[in-house]
Amino acid sequence: MQRVQTALVTGAAGFIGAAVTRRLLSAGVRVIALDDLSAGDLARLDGLPGDLLEVVQADASDGALLKELLATKPEAVIHLAGRVGVRTVLSDPELCERENVALGEAVAEAIAAGSQPGSRPRVLAASTSEVYAESTAPLVESSDLRALAASGRWRYAASKLACEEAFDRHLGGGGQSAVHLRFFNVVGPGQDGSCGMVLPRFVEAARSSAPLTIHGRGNPVRTFAHVDSAARDIAALAFPERFALGECTERVARFEGPLNVGGTARATVLELAHEVARAAARRGLAPSPLLHVDPRLSVSPSFSEVLHRVPDLALLRGLGLGAAPWSLSDLVEDTFARHVAPRASAVSAPLCASPAS
Repeated sequence: MQRVQTALVTGAAGFIGAAVTRRLLSAGVRVIALDDLSAGDLARLDGLPGDLLEVVQADASDGALLKELLATKPEAVIHLAGRVGVRTVLSDPELCERENVALGEAVAEAIAAGSQPGSRPRVLAASTSEVYAESTAPLVESSDLRALAASGRWRYAASKLACEEAFDRHLGGGGQSAVHLRFFNVVGPGQDGSCGMVLPRFVEAARSSAPLTIHGRGNPVRTFAHVDSAARDIAALAFPERFALGECTERVARFEGPLNVGGTARATVLELAHEVARAAARRGLAPSPLLHVDPRLSVSPSFSEVLHRVPDLALLRGLGLGAAPWSLSDLVEDTFARHVAPRASAVSAPLCASPAS
């Protein structure tokens, strides 16, 4: 009997993790879903085929457990667990950095210790677009990066750069290291607004005709991707032979290193607020006022803003990925129609699994 291919997904009950798990299961891949549920919500995994899904509720930095799970010889490891979200990071930047680095080191060490070069699983690990230094130009994978020594909000970016280095150090190169998934504002139904993610905050407020709270003037530029599109690309990177990539299959299977993962729906935060307001108006809801606030008072005195995030997706598209990106209006409409706030929103200072920045 032919072996069923298996993926170990950390943070599998998180926002991106659940979408990736759903995509893998739909392709017939067995998933070991590892999540400590400090922010993950098992409701995100409801209705998925139980014969291919094994949920393990535990800490992804547990080396002994990782060794046990990796002994099952999964063909891919997709590491998505970690702290994310401006409010979560600013609540304790040092803790955020320590926990993210500890998670990355533990997963990288376990993979290196449990396998030999040439027989290692395919490894994908979440990073973030925040690793890039500020720029008004589209960001390519070789763009300037932020420093590893950072303070405040930027300790999150530093932790993700440290994780990239940990995977490269433990696993080496030559097709053995990780794909570093540098996410650009992955959004959609089910995202946790309590972490500071802008679209679910706006949608939840607009549904109750509450003010749409905008930091400052709302001038920062963001580029949004739908979570289902990002999940499709991640699943295809992990198992390229299963996702009809044609002539790109072998190139994807060999790819390692940093990779921008995002969409093309570009808008300022203020423009996004107006788009959400239009979606609310189409539903006959009472209008929500736009409330401009000083984030140094409403979020944290140490609040800092990323001013411009636009990805260059040429490398992603060269791998046969990033197809059919969502427009801003379609993305907002789908989120408005299907969004349900996760139970993790009620948790104080949540460990928001599955980064989306």
